[in-house]
Amino acid sequence: MKNSLIIITLLSFCCYCPTSNAQKKIYWFSDDAKDYIQSIKNSNVPSSMVIDTTRLLLASLPQYQFNLEFAQSPSIARLLKKLPNSCAPNRIKTPERLKDNIYSSPLNIALNLRLYYKKRDASSILPTNALDNNKRLKSLAALFTGKSTYTLGIDAGRSLGMFLDKQIATLPPHNLVIRSGGEATTSLVKMLLKERIDYIVDYPVSVNKALKHSSTAWPLASVAIAGSPGYIVGYVACHKGPLGQQVINDINQSLQKLYLSYPFYQAHTRYLASKDLVNFNQAYQAVFQVQIPLKNDH
Repeated sequence: MKNSLIIITLLSFCCYCPTSNAQKKIYWFSDDAKDYIQSIKNSNVPSSMVIDTTRLLLASLPQYQFNLEFAQSPSIARLLKKLPNSCAPNRIKTPERLKDNIYSSPLNIALNLRLYYKKRDASSILPTNALDNNKRLKSLAALFTGKSTYTLGIDAGRSLGMFLDKQIATLPPHNLVIRSGGEATTSLVKMLLKERIDYIVDYPVSVNKALKHSSTAWPLASVAIAGSPGYIVGYVACHKGPLGQQVINDINQSLQKLYLSYPFYQAHTRYLASKDLVNFNQAYQAVFQVQIPLKNDH
């Protein structure tokens, strides 16, 4: 990966010139290798919220040539810092990332991060007194009392938002299993089903999709986490520089139009359970500052 990073960096700096046509070429990095890149390039079939919203966004920006590339999440952070013509979708804002990246207006809304575990005797995997009176997990630290050997699986470089990132940072290292590579949710769900880890934190939409592709029918249980935001917002992040700012400006103009379109709204809602639509509609209006698009709005 280091060699690839050096090569891409050299090519980018050699080709980049603010007044040339090269500035139209944008490296678009994703850590979802199989589904994301192939679906964006070769298909218009609905695939996931991130893929569908990104496809709509890229189609609205014909002035750019987007080169879709796979990179692991920690590498994306380095690439966005080094390459003047680089962006990545579905990035969560963190203080550390804001030092090196420029962020777009919101691109995605994902509901309800939850703690997942393999369904068995709940008392054997959730420690006594880990839940509050509303049956929510008090905190991630509540999972690892005493000399607990349970483990939480996380993806290297992935942010779950500031609230949970801070909690994860305080957990003992021996209670964490950190993996790297693409398809984070799919890989972590497989590890959970095989009991290589005991817990993961993820979105219901992502976990349900991973389970559909699993050969194991063993169910997972989940619990809400007290204090965790009802939704997380994903953004496009670009290199902090003149070209990055130009791309972000153009992305923001396109997003303002997309927010009002039914296909963009549907790119989120087609993956939601009907019981989540009310909460999602409230989030859509609050985050995007628009009314819910009607079906005949394009």
